[in-house]
Amino acid sequence: MAALWNLRIALLTGLAVTLLGAFYIYQSPSPLDFTLPHRTSGNNLPGLEVSLSQKSRDPPTLLVTVENNHSDTTYTVLKWNTPLDPYALDTGVFNIVDETNHREIEQAIIHITRKMPPPPNQLLTLAPGMREEVEIVFDRPWMPQRRPATYRISANGAFKGAWAKHREELTKDELYAFAASPFSGRRFAANEVIMEI
Repeated sequence: MAALWNLRIALLTGLAVTLLGAFYIYQSPSPLDFTLPHRTSGNNLPGLEVSLSQKSRDPPTLLVTVENNHSDTTYTVLKWNTPLDPYALDTGVFNIVDETNHREIEQAIIHITRKMPPPPNQLLTLAPGMREEVEIVFDRPWMPQRRPATYRISANGAFKGAWAKHREELTKDELYAFAASPFSGRRFAANEVIMEI
């Protein structure tokens, strides 16, 4: 009798775990994908150029320009962890070196929880010949207060998500799976610029 009772408990427990697992998967806000995001073999997005220039000294501001020089391809890129990201100074996108002592400035890097799927204002679409400009004010508490000062600044990294189409054509599933987008992992590298404060 005890063996029958243990068998029933084991079967009921297995059924309960299966039902709870199925409910979790069904209610999950994003599709579960157990594959590793693929990385493309190319280094960058053909024709997409990222450049930096100093906009002002007070407050110390850089102008980030992204331009699509490709003859016939429209690109949409996810801004996260790029110089276009509103949190670029908080996520370590920029490499900042003091020109006086040639030491890298230690930045306070924070982890940011992002809303999924990425909202439209976090996507940039550039048709051929178009450009986008963003001003970045270097006003964080970790920036040295010494004046005058000169810094060498660069930015490089990888696009978390990138597509060869307009953002209006992207489906919700494609946005959830941005890491598996056709150009995910493609590199960006901005020119090095001297910022004088």
